[in-house]
Amino acid sequence: MEITFKKGLVLLAFICFTLGAKAQYSAVPDTARLSIGIDGAVTSGGFKDEYKFGIGASVQYDLPLTEHLYVTANAGYLNLFANNSSSNPNYILNVKSSNMAVAPVKVGLKLFIIRTFYIQGEAGEALLLNKNSVYAINSTAFTYDGQMGILFRRKQKSYIEAGIKYSLQQSYFGDGNYGIMWGARIAYAFNLK
Repeated sequence: MEITFKKGLVLLAFICFTLGAKAQYSAVPDTARLSIGIDGAVTSGGFKDEYKFGIGASVQYDLPLTEHLYVTANAGYLNLFANNSSSNPNYILNVKSSNMAVAPVKVGLKLFIIRTFYIQGEAGEALLLNKNSVYAINSTAFTYDGQMGILFRRKQKSYIEAGIKYSLQQSYFGDGNYGIMWGARIAYAFNLK
């Protein structure tokens, strides 16, 4: 599953770059923009043993500093599905892992490099919504991610945004580990002016 998902992400990136290269040039609008998206992730690193993948949604606000540089604020919800064969992260005997409900809240920068192709970096806190169900020690964890993507003009003031990202999140279990997630975000974006 993980290998197939990674190949799918690479294919999505290739398609986005190809379409972006063929798209008619249009400057990125210098206005505030709001996007509502669907997020998907495959776990790796510290999360891989307990959680298989995650699905969620997010809302992002982009505020322009210049024509190509934006400040971003992102809030969302991500449900990480437990691996049925794994034991609890705190190794409680005969207790299976529960799904993990996470609400990341991040701020960052988005830089449009070539036309509508961008790179983005964000950092913030990931709030654990079901701390007791997963037997966690902490209810918040530091998280940061890098993303690259492309913005497709749909109509005069709306867009489809597609990106792939890499996320690193601190453990909720006080063990100093980090969970790694590879993911994708597809969003509908629109100008606020």
